[in-house]
Amino acid sequence: MAIYSIADLEKLTGIKAHTIRIWEKRFGIINPKRTATNIRYYDDYDLKKITNISLLNKEGYKISAISNMPENAIEDLIANLTEVESFNSDSLDALTLSVIHLDEIKFLHIVNRNIHQLGFDSTFEELLMPLLDKLHEMWLSGSIKKVHEEFALQLIKRKITQEIILFENPTRPNHLKFLLTMPEDENQELSRLFVEYILRKKGIQLLYLSNESDIKDVMDASLIFKAHFIITFINEDTSLTYATDLVQAIQHLPESPVLLVIGYLANQLSSYEKHVRVIKDFDDLNQFIETIIHFSEKSQVN
Repeated sequence: MAIYSIADLEKLTGIKAHTIRIWEKRFGIINPKRTATNIRYYDDYDLKKITNISLLNKEGYKISAISNMPENAIEDLIANLTEVESFNSDSLDALTLSVIHLDEIKFLHIVNRNIHQLGFDSTFEELLMPLLDKLHEMWLSGSIKKVHEEFALQLIKRKITQEIILFENPTRPNHLKFLLTMPEDENQELSRLFVEYILRKKGIQLLYLSNESDIKDVMDASLIFKAHFIITFINEDTSLTYATDLVQAIQHLPESPVLLVIGYLANQLSSYEKHVRVIKDFDDLNQFIETIIHFSEKSQVN
């Protein structure tokens, strides 16, 4: 069983420590335990109860009323809310709690409910990515274990892969070809999968080369595959060198593809404007792809 300080509860639930103390003293919602040296601490049961109460409070239930409810009544209300509602911050809180308890069933239920109501794209960008950012901060602060972050990461990868499979046989295929390559030191598998999802969804032909492929491999693949665009990620200094070498190499191809670069250091390649297009985020990528599809379809008609 894990133990938490009041600062941990604040990070995990988003409820201020001052508020938690008021709930303790005024309503007796939870009763902290004490170590042999008289240091206050909380357990998993307290964390779950505080999170549930917070969710109900956000939905308009008064703390005074919640404090008098039997525990099973609180659980029933929470179950009903997650069945019929789609939250933003509330979903993030509930999803965080499911990660803390490594509860795959609850995690997938919340994610699937959001996908059903909001679509996969919005769920990924507005819920799953913020969740991973929150979990990483919590791990760095020591509030959770590495296993919690890994638990969420693997489930999210699985969901993206399932979505990609749905577009194996595109209903609107087009002749555009993208080559996706990862520099050796990039560990952006989740982002890479989401980029693949975006491309597959739009009926674009895609070839993926892992970070075991060097520049020559990418050039060979581009020639054989006849890629119109190459996508890569630049978040590490070594990746910047890789991308610069890539720009130099594609200039010598008979029909040079455009290099799309994503990441923190992408702007450092903006001077190669003839051969490089900096992609700011997933929205920018979506808009760019929609534009080139439009012009591609228009040129085919003409």
